[in-house]
Amino acid sequence: MEILQKFVHLEKKTTKDITGKKNVKKNIIFPRYHQLDVVRELLADVKANGAGRNYLVQHSAGSSKSNSIAWLAHRLSGLHNHRDEKIFKSVIVVTDRKVLDNQLQDTIYQFDHKLGVVEKIDKDSAQLKDAINSGKAIIITTLQKFPVIYQEISSGHNNFAIIVDEAHSSQTGEAAKKLKKALADTDCILEEYARMENKEEAERKDDEDKLLNELATQGQHKNLSFFAFTATPKEKTLQMFGEKQPDGKFKAFHIYSMQQAIEEGFILDVLKYYTTYNHYFEIIKKVEDDPELDSSRGTSAIRRFESLHPHNLAQKTVIMVEHFRSITKHKIGGNAKAMVVTASRLHAVRYLQEFKRYIQEKKYDDLDVLVAFSGTVQDEGMEYTEEKLNKNSEGKTIKEKQLPEYFKSDEFNMLIVAEKYQTGFDEPLLHTMFVDKKLSGVKAVQTLSRLNRTMPGKENTFVLDFVNSADEIKAAFEPYYQATILSSNHFIRRSQSQHYLRH
Repeated sequence: MEILQKFVHLEKKTTKDITGKKNVKKNIIFPRYHQLDVVRELLADVKANGAGRNYLVQHSAGSSKSNSIAWLAHRLSGLHNHRDEKIFKSVIVVTDRKVLDNQLQDTIYQFDHKLGVVEKIDKDSAQLKDAINSGKAIIITTLQKFPVIYQEISSGHNNFAIIVDEAHSSQTGEAAKKLKKALADTDCILEEYARMENKEEAERKDDEDKLLNELATQGQHKNLSFFAFTATPKEKTLQMFGEKQPDGKFKAFHIYSMQQAIEEGFILDVLKYYTTYNHYFEIIKKVEDDPELDSSRGTSAIRRFESLHPHNLAQKTVIMVEHFRSITKHKIGGNAKAMVVTASRLHAVRYLQEFKRYIQEKKYDDLDVLVAFSGTVQDEGMEYTEEKLNKNSEGKTIKEKQLPEYFKSDEFNMLIVAEKYQTGFDEPLLHTMFVDKKLSGVKAVQTLSRLNRTMPGKENTFVLDFVNSADEIKAAFEPYYQATILSSNHFIRRSQSQHYLRH
């Protein structure tokens, strides 16, 4: 009865195609076990201990955290203690995901049948203050307004629950934009751009860092309970929100690991068919006698570039295009997409030019490509932006907000990115990833996890990495695979590679 009354709901997803036509898809949503379990355990702990505690929920990417947050927000807003007193005056959900706004409102309305239960803060700080002071049941706001929340609720006798959705930041900083054009050599320019943008990206504080710094400054308050949801917690996040164990280590309150999500079929294992270029080349050489592979233009391209120059985009372009046409194109019923992850925004511009040149040279009318990066890139006296470069079949500009719909359409197959879309991008048709960027830690996990979404007909994924080593990627995934260690037998073996290439 609890499941029927408090969890089961009708989910409505509205999407637009490239013509602007809206499509509404309806599904009855039933809680998965880990969702049911985390909501019940959190409610029980709050009821037993009251306000003032921090909780970390580590749930794998693709585990439907949005629904878990919606159910938790609804239940916390009406939670009473053993004296039948309401525990929280308001529940504040801190997120940057627009999909969660509508989902929360729709889900909660189905349970309460009351309009106005959810207040979305989409204006200024004054709107947020008014919502807090008037005691709105559930308030949705952004991480940027977090300092205002503290000012309004940290003092006083009222308790507040704050649910923090994992923070994604995909804005490119200013350092690389100011790069001078003094270097004349093409390879040097690309190398310098990559070095500067990688340095700036590593040093830049993302939204999660800013949130943690704010919490560290303000300290713990007895009237505030924090519930942090993330797939890839940083060390600081674990220390701030996790539970300290007897051995001094910190652990999440509730864990739904990547391994469990893979085994239960909710996401795909992106490491199963991960391979480096050197390993890929070895496989091609070993299977030259296979007539099926021997006739593949993609494998011919691989053989041609035994000595792959690190800055030769033309060589890599041939390999990626031919692999896509030989193998990726036939996946997911012929609808599979690919992403190219580049080292800098200048790399993204140059790659797009090279892709278009090669596609035109070969007269491939079944392949087209998009590019995604922030700001303006100057190259050889020309200025480039994402919108200037992306055109549809009619020659019209594809706006930044339209890009996901166009990528999903039949018109485009591949997306070249420079940091953008490496986090928070959910497209189940994305099957193959070509990596030409140094990745490590959380960023590596978030980037490769773009491939893990399931859909009918999607049986596997593929990663071809030109830059990183298998050991580096393995090390990046280890903390998140089981929340302990990544099992080595989930890394690509030569026999698996050969099986993938044959099929």
